[in-house]
Amino acid sequence: MNQYLNSPELAYLSPTTRERAIMLAQQLITSDQLSPKDAIRLAILQAKDWAVKSVNRTVWKRLKSADKENL
Repeated sequence: MNQYLNSPELAYLSPTTRERAIMLAQQLITSDQLSPKDAIRLAILQAKDWAVKSVNRTVWKRLKSADKENL
């Protein structure tokens, strides 16, 4: 497992997203009996989706508060 945690795909993620991907990969390996390589791939996709949703939500909240201030 440790050899896959140093994969180049993880290097391009932000630290928070990388931590989430590693956590998800560990859960996938133990619960779904996936190979480490497949678990890392799936975990990276899920972590990226999570990060995008998180950023979009933050931006949406800022825009909404700015609209309230302008009214």
